[in-house]
Amino acid sequence: MAPRSRRTLGLCLLIGLAVMPDALVPMALKAAVVDRWGVTLADAHWFTAMALLGGVCVIGLLRPMERRWSGGTIIAAASVMNAAVLVCLWAPVPWSLAMVLRFLTGACDLATLSVLLGLLEAGDAGRAGRRYGPASLAIMVGLSVGFALGGGMATDLGSGIFLISATFSLLLAVAAGCGGGLLRADMAVQEVPRSRPRYWPTLVFSFSDRGLAALMSVTASLYLIDRVGFDPAIVGAGLGGVLVLMGLGAWPAGVVVDRIGALPVRVLSVVGYATGFATIAGAEWLPQWALLLGLGAIGVFGAGLAPSAYVLASRRSRGALDMSGVQAAGSIGYFVGVITSGLVLAASGADTVKFSGLFLGAATIYLALNLPAIAAMAGWRVPASLSDI
Repeated sequence: MAPRSRRTLGLCLLIGLAVMPDALVPMALKAAVVDRWGVTLADAHWFTAMALLGGVCVIGLLRPMERRWSGGTIIAAASVMNAAVLVCLWAPVPWSLAMVLRFLTGACDLATLSVLLGLLEAGDAGRAGRRYGPASLAIMVGLSVGFALGGGMATDLGSGIFLISATFSLLLAVAAGCGGGLLRADMAVQEVPRSRPRYWPTLVFSFSDRGLAALMSVTASLYLIDRVGFDPAIVGAGLGGVLVLMGLGAWPAGVVVDRIGALPVRVLSVVGYATGFATIAGAEWLPQWALLLGLGAIGVFGAGLAPSAYVLASRRSRGALDMSGVQAAGSIGYFVGVITSGLVLAASGADTVKFSGLFLGAATIYLALNLPAIAAMAGWRVPASLSDI
């Protein structure tokens, strides 16, 4: 295996390990947070949101840290700090302190993942898809394993899930410390862009992708089970199959990005993803094969979303700063998607017609956000206030 391929593989393994600690906790919110501190489900949502706030606040520190320390040092230090904070969350601390600790875990999580993704910028720009495709697959696999482990151990372990998360963080710290030259940006040629491509469209891409994903994983599953009457096992298998398709397709999608460009892949992915999502609105009237076809379209076309967004963001060549913005925008999009759908259904009533209108409206808004951003990234005229961002 060529050195650059070994480096990509090594970084992707670390990326998969990096997302696992944060994926464990959401599956244990009931046992580890609600039951333990005696708080409400709304409080548990704010507990999750504190991690997002911590991630957003750390963005401004990434560039100075990269100038002062190597990627391996940052990842190891952030992982050790994350492990220490998670151990504190396992300890008998008051709820107010737990919220502060959750803020710190969010900052550590985003710092480690952003630095790892930023290291993949180094190399031939014409092969960026071959780096970010496998990275997208690694994220999907890491999240899937984390969710599965968290769901399986939550009832038995309760707050002990924080110790399991801390263990994975320590493993990442050890791996980063033993990585040697793997975590040095100068292991591959870092190409300086000839121009300064716009960055804000990539934030729109990530925000909208995760926002629609939130509706699919939360609102659509409730709709298909509660309103349409599908068996939960069937719905779970269907949505799980979508994630499998997206994950397995991310690597080939990265190769296609290198061949035809990130923007064409983005256009095809956005249109197919939105179209597939819109079919959920007719789940009660469409034949089952049509719904399965729509879910398949979500998985196949959704595979190209993350690799294309990462490749486009990497063109600024600012390392972790590029990737931290994309990750933070995605987290905000997911949060906004869940909250907005909940507010809409609470205000209008959760009947079948309202669900269908919500899904069609979400698909329309998704296209309305993406298409102008794609046009701007392609060099079309945009407002002067945004043209240099």
